[in-house]
Amino acid sequence: MGNRIVRYLTGCILLSALPLQEGLAWGPAGHRIVGHIAEMNLEPQVRKTIGRNFNINHLANVANWADEIKRYENKPDVLHYTNIAANHRTYDQERDCPRRRCVTEKIKEYEGVLIDPGASRKTRKEAFKFLVHLVADIHQPMHLGNEKDRGGNEIDVYFGDKPTNLHRVWDHDLIFLDGSSQLQFARRLNRSITPEDKARWIGGTPDDWSNESRALVLDFGYRLQFSMDRELSQDYIREGRAIVEDRLRRAGIRLAEMLNRLLKP
Repeated sequence: MGNRIVRYLTGCILLSALPLQEGLAWGPAGHRIVGHIAEMNLEPQVRKTIGRNFNINHLANVANWADEIKRYENKPDVLHYTNIAANHRTYDQERDCPRRRCVTEKIKEYEGVLIDPGASRKTRKEAFKFLVHLVADIHQPMHLGNEKDRGGNEIDVYFGDKPTNLHRVWDHDLIFLDGSSQLQFARRLNRSITPEDKARWIGGTPDDWSNESRALVLDFGYRLQFSMDRELSQDYIREGRAIVEDRLRRAGIRLAEMLNRLLKP
């Protein structure tokens, strides 16, 4: 027990040294996986349009741009999450995002910018890169978590023998590559998507996606199961991994559908 306490305190010190933004988005692997899946489902002409208009050949290569620019002094005022009021299960813009800075509203905004004929190519390219990132973010259940614990960032847990927090578990640890590359993992997920899945998943709105994530975080994410002390149980990890893989699939398909719709010739 003594050694465990030492490991825990050491881990907390290391975590506290990370930038505040850390853990506020899917980890880099998650974003690249969503980009890969989306690219596999782009219409050929749309893929050509993206390359021609924005000089972007692979979505995965720009999937983490929106996180990388957070260190810039004049970064855009964009939140990668939406805080839904406590004790509420569904998103309400006036109540939950009055300044329209949250991920739910920013997706809508950047959709409009992407198809605005009056916007410069640079502005449209920036909107494109934000969409690649934010559509993934809105599918991470902890991005629709509670404000009081910063979407799980303030909830300390163990993942195996590693001290961490609940948000980082969902960002990083539940994405289990099992020796595969990110591209191989994305291909496996993509192969498992049926035509019926695609038909069910497309056609929704950012509000709908927010409500899906909200339901998952309330009905499963916050209902922690421990094997001992604060160590997440194998049942929680197993079910959490299944949820994460489903969210990565849906995000990829929905991103592809959005781009196919907005950028079709």
